[in-house]
Amino acid sequence: MAGTGLVAGEAVVDALPYFDQGYEAPGLWEAAAALVEEETRRYWPTKNHLSYLPALDYSAFETDIMRNEFERLAAGQPIECLA
Repeated sequence: MAGTGLVAGEAVVDALPYFDQGYEAPGLWEAAAALVEEETRRYWPTKNHLSYLPALDYSAFETDIMRNEFERLAAGQPIECLA
């Protein structure tokens, strides 16, 4: 079991609530939420783990049609009828 730990007495909290039974026990949801809250208070990311990646170039996948539409929208022009 991944991340096994005892919570609220003998209830075991793991990562398979859709499969395992016993998650309807009173207070179990609150106990799990308290564990998550405690961990988020202790953990504070200090490093950007994506800093080695180049900056994204969103225009790399634009076609001429898309570019024209973005320009039309930026200029506030209405869409042309396709009649």
